[in-house]
Amino acid sequence: MKNRAARIAIAIIFLAGFVFYTYRQEGIHYHSADVEYYGEAGGLKPEGYSSDGTIDDTAAPEDAEPTPEATPEPTADPNSPEAKAAALGLPAPPDIDVNSWEFMLVNGDNSIDQYEPEQLAYLNQTASETDIQTSYNANRCPVDERIAQPLLDMALGCKEAGLPVFLSSGYRSYSEQAQNFTRVCNNNGVSDGKDSNGHYITMPAGCSEHQSGLACDITDVYREIKNSEIENTDTYKWLLEHCAEYGFIVRYPEGKEDYYVKACYPGHFRYVGVEAAEYIMENDLCFEEFLNLYPEKKLHVTFGPEA
Repeated sequence: MKNRAARIAIAIIFLAGFVFYTYRQEGIHYHSADVEYYGEAGGLKPEGYSSDGTIDDTAAPEDAEPTPEATPEPTADPNSPEAKAAALGLPAPPDIDVNSWEFMLVNGDNSIDQYEPEQLAYLNQTASETDIQTSYNANRCPVDERIAQPLLDMALGCKEAGLPVFLSSGYRSYSEQAQNFTRVCNNNGVSDGKDSNGHYITMPAGCSEHQSGLACDITDVYREIKNSEIENTDTYKWLLEHCAEYGFIVRYPEGKEDYYVKACYPGHFRYVGVEAAEYIMENDLCFEEFLNLYPEKKLHVTFGPEA
């Protein structure tokens, strides 16, 4: 009897072991109500367990919040005015529309062809009332009417400082500049209007700033030849210090000839607006250098000695 009971007990233990082994092989495990099929035998796997029945540490709980993606830092545009200025060690340039009328670029590489200002103002008429000298030729000192008042204000400021002012040459038409080009070339024995350094001493028709109406030659007295002697006059020194306050720049400063490709001429002042003028003059730039900071400026060429 005892032997039979022992055999039954052994059989039960063997059966229990077999069942347990079968469950392990089939991969059937119970873990709450959330189960999914896995393995070759199609067994059931509770969530959070791997296929071999062990706990899967990599499984994320359903209620875990996803890790937010880091917002990438905005990349600075290397061609922006700010980036181009910084690369040159300059402060950020003003936020302006460089394709506006006051930033018209005129030089040997950027012709304005037969351009004419829409409306001219004749400073010889206005200036005579304030005892400011203008060109001996009444037709030689008109300017674009949009710059007439700031130009007159600058001349009056200089006059009030006790200095003589002579508004020499403003707007010239295409045909007038063509005649001037021929005359200067003949006087200097050249045919292309350039000196031995390849810089223009007079601009071809269509390439002169005078044709834009946005510039004026200003000296202390009438001068047949406008050269570097102008820089030694008190009038020029005053204009150099104060021109930006009225929106004007020295258009052809010394040392920048390879940018504007013209012989240095200190008596030529160009209107660009106060904000741009102050930036240009404070940072010792020429007009081409300033405009080259703005990729949206429609230029015919890239300027500079390394261009």
